[in-house]
Amino acid sequence: MPALRWMEDGSFSGVRGSVLRWVACVAAAGLVTAGGVRAEAYRLQPGDVISFDFLDDTELPVSLTIDGDGDAQFPLVGGVEVSGLTVVEALGKLRSEYKDRQILVDPKIALNITTYKPIFVLGEVKNPGSFPYHPGLTVDQAIGLAGGTLTAASNAADKIMTRARLRGEIDGAEVEIVHEAIYAARLAAQLRGAETIDLNDAPEIARPYLERASLKSVLEIEEKILKTDLITTKAQAEILTQSIAETESSLKILAELEAEQKDVVAMNERDLERVTNLRKRELTTETDLSRVKNTTSNEKSQLLEIYAEISRSKLQLGNLKLELSKLQADRQNDILLKLQEREAAIKKLESTRQSAEEQFYLLASIAADERKGDQISFAYEVRRPKNGVNTVINGAPFTELLPGDVVAVSIAGM
Repeated sequence: MPALRWMEDGSFSGVRGSVLRWVACVAAAGLVTAGGVRAEAYRLQPGDVISFDFLDDTELPVSLTIDGDGDAQFPLVGGVEVSGLTVVEALGKLRSEYKDRQILVDPKIALNITTYKPIFVLGEVKNPGSFPYHPGLTVDQAIGLAGGTLTAASNAADKIMTRARLRGEIDGAEVEIVHEAIYAARLAAQLRGAETIDLNDAPEIARPYLERASLKSVLEIEEKILKTDLITTKAQAEILTQSIAETESSLKILAELEAEQKDVVAMNERDLERVTNLRKRELTTETDLSRVKNTTSNEKSQLLEIYAEISRSKLQLGNLKLELSKLQADRQNDILLKLQEREAAIKKLESTRQSAEEQFYLLASIAADERKGDQISFAYEVRRPKNGVNTVINGAPFTELLPGDVVAVSIAGM
């Protein structure tokens, strides 16, 4: 049977149209409700998924999601704000859009809600999160979708297993906190260049766990990592330092060669000047002059080669110094980044441990109350967003919800 759809003229299309039109009349009279609000009075909101269709073509309907700004992207016209409108009002606005833009003369369109904005269930439930909404959904049903309350009646074996799991989570979190704390202390030692780990460098939040834990095996491993890192870093720095020293030594030798070669070039230039004067007086041959010119040219070429080698050596020296500086800076940055990660990990583990511990003691308290025959009651708070502001409603199990509602479940009196 085709889905029930609102037409642009406010009527219904589909099988048994006359019957549905009669239902629409009853709804208009306020006799048909959905989720505590008349169906035609429900106002669209961000997160709703709607189905849009041109009735006079063969194309299938398209599904559109209303975005955070309240717009939906409709065919041919693009974004149109429909949030806050009823389906009938949205149809009227769309009809005007198509006519005003001269896209359609007499638009035949249909619109219906396929998926409502989900509701959210938080607090003392087994599986908190978001869940699909359907008209008529109550607080009690929403809690059922979330797996029921944490303290819902269960057999003894379930309670034992739950407490064992929570105990395991607590112990596991504490072990991880100790490991992360010693890791952080080792990083601090690396940063200082120390050869031993000082537990006082561990994050303050983790120190109580270190005091009551066996640390020997973990410390031994971290000490080995520390020593290996120091040896590796020292070796890398020594290689670079030695290369810098060798390059500086080469530059000194090149400087001496430069001075000597300058003297040789100057001597050859004087000799060339003397032979040139002799040649002018025809006291020497052209061959002698050519020989002196070649010698002088060769000596100048050697001087230029020395200049080039000095330039290359200076560039190499600069690169080596930069590499040594970068090695130290990169290592420091890497250690600081890892330290931040350790602190964040410890805070997260501490939060997990506290949550598990609270649940563990809550179960123990509930078990004690059950043995006393006490009855546990719950409080239900419904937070209903409206115009960007949450309206808080004190709910009951049979309170009907609306799309986007947030149900917070808590134990009464706690």
